[in-house]
Amino acid sequence: MEFKTKQFDGPYEVSSLEITNDGQLLRGLLYFPSEKFKKPYSVIIYFHGFPQLFSLTEIVKNYKNLLELGYSLIFFNFRGYRYSEGNVSIQSQISDGFKIIEFVELLAKEDIFKKNDINIIAHDLGAYIALILCSQIKTINKLNLISPILDLKRHVYSKDFPKIFSYINRFLPGNIKGIENIEEFVEFTKLELNNDKFQIEKFIKNLKNKKFKVVIGENDKLTPLNEV
Repeated sequence: MEFKTKQFDGPYEVSSLEITNDGQLLRGLLYFPSEKFKKPYSVIIYFHGFPQLFSLTEIVKNYKNLLELGYSLIFFNFRGYRYSEGNVSIQSQISDGFKIIEFVELLAKEDIFKKNDINIIAHDLGAYIALILCSQIKTINKLNLISPILDLKRHVYSKDFPKIFSYINRFLPGNIKGIENIEEFVEFTKLELNNDKFQIEKFIKNLKNKKFKVVIGENDKLTPLNEV
């Protein structure tokens, strides 16, 4: 399988992604390492956090060193965020994660990616989504969580949670879709968290990925060490 029209960002071949999920488009970018590396490639999928205010091209800049190590990289917006269609929810993000992994598995069958070296780097809320996925599938080799949200209920039930949406709706309208009615969205998210399959104490013991790392960081401590 080859992409018909090749485009490059410096030495790296890059393709835009448009993947349909439930009739809505997920949009993203697929980067290949330089030509000195040969197929099949190890691949890293990036799961962004919330509210994800940076463009995908800005995120790419932070991870280009991985291209120099021979990894292929996939960056995308979950539905409801920025360039992708639909509304944001826990369920939609999990569904999107599965769809992206399906796409990677298809390319692995074409010997573009190594089927035993599919990895995830996940930030913030994306880490929570990645953990749910890795509790249900054996596809992922390494899972690296950066400044993860682990106790999602603590954040959702916080009195500061609605303030985030007030700021986004006022100063960044359209950046996240489905949060226009803040009270309704908060109650909907609380309802989602009542589902057993979304509760970390239920799914964390079922992780199936081979390797696992958590990076908290010094400045971005959404999750305290004792919680990890």
